[in-house]
Amino acid sequence: MKIRILPKAILLLLFISSLQVNTSFSQHTYTRSGGLTDHLLDRFEIKSGALANDYFHTTLKSYRRKAIANYVDSFPVSKISLSTQDYANLAYLINDNFEWSNQESSSSKRSILNTFYKRKAAMYSVQIPDFNLVVNPVLLMQQSTEMNPGGKPAMINNRGIEIRGNIGNNIGFYTQVSDEVIRNYSWVEKAFQYPDYTIPYVNFYKSNPDAKTFDYFLSHAYVTGSINKYMDLQFGHTTNFIGDGYRSMILGNNHPEYLNLRLNTRVWRLNYTNIWGELRERTFDNLLQRGIQPRHYMATHHLSLNLGKNFNIGLFETILFNRDSGYVNSGFEPNYLNPVIFYKSVENGLNSVDKSIIGFNYKYNFLKHFSLYGQVVLTEFVIKQLLARNGWMHNKYGGQIGLKIIDVAGIQNFDLQGEFNFARPFLYASYNTYQSLSNFGQNLAHPYGANFYEYIGIARYQPVNKLFITGKLIFAKYGNDSNGSNWGKDPRKDYDIHTSGEYNNFIGQGVATTFITGELIGSYMLKHNLFIDMRLGLRKINSALAIYEMNSFYFTFGIRLNINDRQYDF
Repeated sequence: MKIRILPKAILLLLFISSLQVNTSFSQHTYTRSGGLTDHLLDRFEIKSGALANDYFHTTLKSYRRKAIANYVDSFPVSKISLSTQDYANLAYLINDNFEWSNQESSSSKRSILNTFYKRKAAMYSVQIPDFNLVVNPVLLMQQSTEMNPGGKPAMINNRGIEIRGNIGNNIGFYTQVSDEVIRNYSWVEKAFQYPDYTIPYVNFYKSNPDAKTFDYFLSHAYVTGSINKYMDLQFGHTTNFIGDGYRSMILGNNHPEYLNLRLNTRVWRLNYTNIWGELRERTFDNLLQRGIQPRHYMATHHLSLNLGKNFNIGLFETILFNRDSGYVNSGFEPNYLNPVIFYKSVENGLNSVDKSIIGFNYKYNFLKHFSLYGQVVLTEFVIKQLLARNGWMHNKYGGQIGLKIIDVAGIQNFDLQGEFNFARPFLYASYNTYQSLSNFGQNLAHPYGANFYEYIGIARYQPVNKLFITGKLIFAKYGNDSNGSNWGKDPRKDYDIHTSGEYNNFIGQGVATTFITGELIGSYMLKHNLFIDMRLGLRKINSALAIYEMNSFYFTFGIRLNINDRQYDF
């Protein structure tokens, strides 16, 4: 009989935590990664000349709102030269996390019916002893000149609601749910529809062939609980981002949410994170099929350590496994619930062939203007084969190096970022197609998968308080697959069935493809988290096969409220 162990294990852990809750430590919710908050906190940390050790580690891009408010409330404004825009950004962070701040500036000058928008960042809010509630509408409306293959202009129409709060000192909760209608950009339609029938960031969807649109729900929801002063749990459907760069080679967020349980421990200069997740695969041959999709599972732990005021180093390990083929029991492997054990030793002890990924990341902030960061990722590695320079396929590794510069050439709030990423063929792949670092047909780390190198340049400028201008240029080279081949780009393909030989593998093998995209984005904040966005973009793909080639020049106009900008730069 097949037994699903994950739900039982989660309930057990939550029950144990509830027995140990200390009511002197109030519960909290988290920000969504990939938004304005991430960049602002990076800036302030670099500008301050010291890591935000007592509040958060920026490597884990899901910040506690309470920690943000405490960090801003205690920010040493008298000791650091700040621009008018910096003060406005500090006020933005306070307003956005007002329920945890002591500052009264987050109150609105005028409310509606003395009920709505009493706070600048909340349509409706309740703050009484033992209960806190924030309710906000969610809106994303975009219209583009870019035409999809059906001859219709790309568009997004998203409407929803966001609710967050806490009950007493024990329970925190968050949900964002919205209905979205999308008409894809041409490259999204072409790259993701066949053969997997997936849309970036999306699970299941319904199609409207006449309008060339797709309709679906987006949901992001979790509950949290504090175990004690140092530890808290988060359980729900979320994404996670680990890293300091624009991309992550460890765990990114360019994919649908997934069910996961996260345990976070903060003590001294350490931040230790455990993530146990259930991932899914899209295996249907057409859009009309329904059924329970295959599951596979992930266990990740990441240790972040601040060494001195400016240097951070992190170590991580991820295990991917599947128990539905050739094993007595199915579901989650309970041995990986041990939060402090070295997963590889468990994998060896089980005599299993689970997928193991290890590596480290680093960040060094210096001179109050610079941040050097990077990552190194390994799955298999033999020094002898590497020194032989023979292109052995089982030397699977990747990496990242990047540099952020703030207030470039003395220009206030003009920031630059340069980043280089690469991944050897087959880096995230396994012998088992349902044991890869992917969720619903989309990669969990870098969106390209593997067998690529990429250069990214980003310029950010805030000339006035509410105007944010971003220029972005990305160049990449990768090797594509065709006609069932496997050159190592797609992590979901069995690496035992490969087109290349065991030796002489190299980055870019297969169908040689070069990719370049550039965007100029202007965002003006009319009210708190209400943005008018304009985007001018160019996208070009050159390939050895004509079916992969594409040229696109587009202008997109949009309005968004309480939601992050959507990125399709892959």
